[in-house]
Amino acid sequence: MSAEESDHPGEQPDGGPGQSDDTAMKENSMKRMAALIALLMTVLAGTLVTASPAHARSQPECESYDVVSNQAGYRVAAPVGKYGVLPCSLVWGDGGPGTVALQWALNDCYLAPAGKTLLSDDGAFGQLTFNALKFAQSKAGISADGQFGPQSRASLKFPAYTGGTYGTPTCARLGRPLP
Repeated sequence: MSAEESDHPGEQPDGGPGQSDDTAMKENSMKRMAALIALLMTVLAGTLVTASPAHARSQPECESYDVVSNQAGYRVAAPVGKYGVLPCSLVWGDGGPGTVALQWALNDCYLAPAGKTLLSDDGAFGQLTFNALKFAQSKAGISADGQFGPQSRASLKFPAYTGGTYGTPTCARLGRPLP
């Protein structure tokens, strides 16, 4: 039966309602293209989200602390990485002795002198430690991002001692550690 003889005007001999093979192929191509674009957008969005998280780590985690000498001769208790690796970083969600050392520094050198509520030295880097670190960073005149990395390590003050192991307590910048 030809198209002219059909009971349904516009129906093609292949049985497609009003579609030629070219039109059907174009629609399939458009659907595939739309699906491909949607997939690419999803992949790209996932990459962008995971490429720059709010608390990105720039250095290995500060897993411990040590008493090191600074350039002025002070003995400074500061966070260090695994096996004493410097530099190291601390970000929201970290925990352990490195975070405890940071909390000591924030309490002794920034919060107590400003008359602010002290942190619990629980070793948990959460909201209170984040806020206190941002406060200390602003006092030190550096970017207040709430992340402890090389710039914070060099610029913030830490509990320090002169003389013997436990001489006169003060706060001092670590700067670049001596070998």
